[in-house]
Amino acid sequence: MGVLAAWRDSPTRLREDAATEADLVRAGYRDRLLTELAQNAADAAAKAGVAGRLVVRLDGGVLHIANTGAPLDLSGVYALTALRASGKSEVTAVGRFGVGFTAVLSVSDEIELRSATGSLVFSRDLTWDALRQHDIRIPDSSADDTADGFAPPVLRMAWPSETAPVDGFDTEVVLRLRPDIDAAALLAGMHAEAIDLLLELPALRHITIETAEFTSTTTDLGNDLQEIRVDGPGDAHRAWWQYRAPHARWLLPLRNGRPTAAAPDVLRAPTRSDEELSLPALLIADIAMQPDRRRLLPGARLTELALGYADFARALPPRDRLVLVPTPAFARSEADGLLREALVRELQTQPWLPIVVAHPVTAGAGDQAAEDPTGGLYDPAPRLDQPAATSPSEQLSAAAESPVDQGLFDAVGDPYSPQSGAAPAWPAHVAAEILGGADLFDVPTADSTDVAIPTRASVLTGLTEELARLLDDVVGPLVIPELSGREHAEALGVLDVHRLGLARLAELSSGLERAPHWWYSLYEALELFVVDPLAAEELGALAVPLADGRLVTGPRTTVLDDQLEVAIPVHWARLVHPEAAHPLLARLGARSATAEDLLSEPDLRAELEDHPDDADTIDAVLRLAVLAEPTALPSWLSLIELPDVDGELRPADELLLPDAPLRELLIEDSPFTAIDPAVVEGYGAQALRAIGVGWDFTVVTEADPTGPDHNLDDEDRWWSTLSDDPPEFAAIRDLDLVDDAAWPEALWQLASAPRTRRLLTDRNGYTAWWLRTNARIDGTPLGLLRHPSDTEFAELLPTFTVPGLADDANAMRAILADSAVLTPELAAALLNALADPSKTPTPEVVSRTHARLAGAVAADQLDLGDLDLPDRVRALSGAVVDPAQAFILDQPWFGFAIPPDRLVAGDIDTAPALATLLDLPLVSESVTAEVVTTGRRTTWSAEPLGVVLRQLFSLPPQAGDLVLHDDLQVRLHGAFEATASVPWWREGDTVHFRVQQ
Repeated sequence: MGVLAAWRDSPTRLREDAATEADLVRAGYRDRLLTELAQNAADAAAKAGVAGRLVVRLDGGVLHIANTGAPLDLSGVYALTALRASGKSEVTAVGRFGVGFTAVLSVSDEIELRSATGSLVFSRDLTWDALRQHDIRIPDSSADDTADGFAPPVLRMAWPSETAPVDGFDTEVVLRLRPDIDAAALLAGMHAEAIDLLLELPALRHITIETAEFTSTTTDLGNDLQEIRVDGPGDAHRAWWQYRAPHARWLLPLRNGRPTAAAPDVLRAPTRSDEELSLPALLIADIAMQPDRRRLLPGARLTELALGYADFARALPPRDRLVLVPTPAFARSEADGLLREALVRELQTQPWLPIVVAHPVTAGAGDQAAEDPTGGLYDPAPRLDQPAATSPSEQLSAAAESPVDQGLFDAVGDPYSPQSGAAPAWPAHVAAEILGGADLFDVPTADSTDVAIPTRASVLTGLTEELARLLDDVVGPLVIPELSGREHAEALGVLDVHRLGLARLAELSSGLERAPHWWYSLYEALELFVVDPLAAEELGALAVPLADGRLVTGPRTTVLDDQLEVAIPVHWARLVHPEAAHPLLARLGARSATAEDLLSEPDLRAELEDHPDDADTIDAVLRLAVLAEPTALPSWLSLIELPDVDGELRPADELLLPDAPLRELLIEDSPFTAIDPAVVEGYGAQALRAIGVGWDFTVVTEADPTGPDHNLDDEDRWWSTLSDDPPEFAAIRDLDLVDDAAWPEALWQLASAPRTRRLLTDRNGYTAWWLRTNARIDGTPLGLLRHPSDTEFAELLPTFTVPGLADDANAMRAILADSAVLTPELAAALLNALADPSKTPTPEVVSRTHARLAGAVAADQLDLGDLDLPDRVRALSGAVVDPAQAFILDQPWFGFAIPPDRLVAGDIDTAPALATLLDLPLVSESVTAEVVTTGRRTTWSAEPLGVVLRQLFSLPPQAGDLVLHDDLQVRLHGAFEATASVPWWREGDTVHFRVQQ
């Protein structure tokens, strides 16, 4: 009656109450019917200490909402009828019969609240009747007490009812739906809200909408982490991981057993508000809201909600922790912006980011790690009983114990605060179900050193477990491989984690003391990062271990030798240690080098020139020489000084191996001596021969030679015969030390070895030249001996008859006399042989020899001043005659008229040169001739015989006359006088020919 009295005394109060109630329905509590009733049900369940249950059913046009829990009490009655007051006296009650009950007016004007302790009815019609019965007029109304659009408040007056709630429930709200309400749509909306309400109101465990039942179950996973599972109709279910912070509950939805970022949502306090959020986790907060719980109260301390958020991240499995990082985006509201900043700040300043556990490695260590490349990377599950790290959430733990701070969480019971220094010790079955296996979390034994403050950590994008194992004590703290993918780069950037690039990694490698195989593992792990030239450039300063124990910077300055199996301390070149030699180094610019390349380095030559007796250098060279092709090694390796049998150091090229076949060929006073047998035993004959220690003949080689600087006998004279420097020089040395009597055996050795045989066949090379000039068989230089198959100078030059070699024309021909190249020595020998009566060459050999000599003179190949002419000459007949009685045959027809004992014949074209060489007159200049018989004059074309003669002698067309004689005679005058019958003769361009009768 107090309400009616107030309205009667103040009609304006009536209109104000009606307007306030209408405003609450239209604005604050629109579309919140189920939400508000579910909050009341949760409050009742929490107060009674039971699992809350809510059932919604439609009976015709009447909607029934029943729940378990504490029934209606007197304070609740007051709250229901007091428009501006709430009956909540405990902070755990989020909506227990407060103004939120006004939401029922959005669908009904006739409400019945049935409770085990008593029931009430609220009715707009009954309120109208009460107003009329008490003659309460509506301000600004007409005489019939009507006012346009006015409706009295419904919930200000209540009437008792005897109807009890449905069996099994403590409270039931019955709503007679207004005709304009779509009941099906209303139920569908409630169906959609059910899951969220179970999530938001932990005290409420079951919601049934008609026949659809939703059930919430909570499983404690340990370390303040819970799994909330809501099962719906059929097989539909959803799950979240929940973490309780001092002022909020945070929830991550699960997908395929793993937590995933939530979709854009709203602030829940605890039910949905209108404050839009874009956080990766759902936020159910204990924070001051406006009465309709749609908006935050001004001055609400939003940033406090971020406390403990980093602890939530740390409670997650390491590979899933970055899901909690807010990714860059535009804030959806002012509250969203403030919360995002606070969360990022919390994550940036607390230790929770999983890092690779550092295991100090000393120089040479790594064998044990190599056996288990993934062991000890990180331990994702620290024990609960370990000391907790200090964090802001710990500092607030005491405050979290108070009822005010715990707030809505007490409704669930067993409240607890996060322990900032611990991560979850996952039960094996949970890990297996949620994470696809318990192998990562079987035994939680790690300590708090597996996490770091993000701003103090580094990340290498694409980090592999192998690389992480290698870098654990090089770069730290280093984010674990599972969180180092490109897909995590954005989140790590938000956290301000230092990005470690390949260039920085290369820089950090400098100065590390590691075993060579550790470096090989590092290069193996880095290889997949080198996908383009830019990546290769970034690794340009990568450290590389050398075979001599040094560590250098930059693969480009090093060389690789794939043949090496053990380290050889090569200090004249940056040779990569064989155990560290990886293909990546070649991709980064390391030069591939064989043993031959290493032994041909200019720096090695300089080293040997300065320190030929350095023991380390000698050891490295000899060990490399075993792997090298001897023919490809430079001759200057013989600068190395080794001990001889007497212990005296001597250059390698002055030493001979024991039982060297070369020893038997040398002159008695040769400079060679035997090497110390201990050196041979230590390095082997192959290595020693490769560097020039004598076994057989040594070959000297040089690319792009510039002069006769190879210390070879008579090299200057040979070089003077060349028109240009050769592109490559190769020669056999020490030929001048061969005993004359040993040349047959020496030639056999030279021809037997391929590396020396090829030099025998090079006629223009030094070796063949020297042998032709200096080597002798029975006192005769090889260059004055003819090969048995060469008949050019038969019976003039002695024949090369060394057994076993005489038939080897391919090897020997270049070191014997060559008719195509007449040296002064050979020319002199031929002239002397022609003047020797004991020689019996055929006229053909004599003629060819004279032609060769004349040709050499004509070509200026012979200097006549170098030749001493013999006292006699060889005539065409083969006789040796006095030069005073001889003529050079320069016109062949004189050969028919002058005796062959008076003629010296060669080639008609070079007859003048032969005359100059032999100092003899030309016959055509010493003797004149005339035809004394008369013949028949004709032409070559008119006479059949002329055609035959031209074909027979291959004559060109003749311009002169052809004179045919029955008897052709000529008379000679001058140095030789006679009349002779000849077969043919020529006078100018006229040819005389005798015709057989």
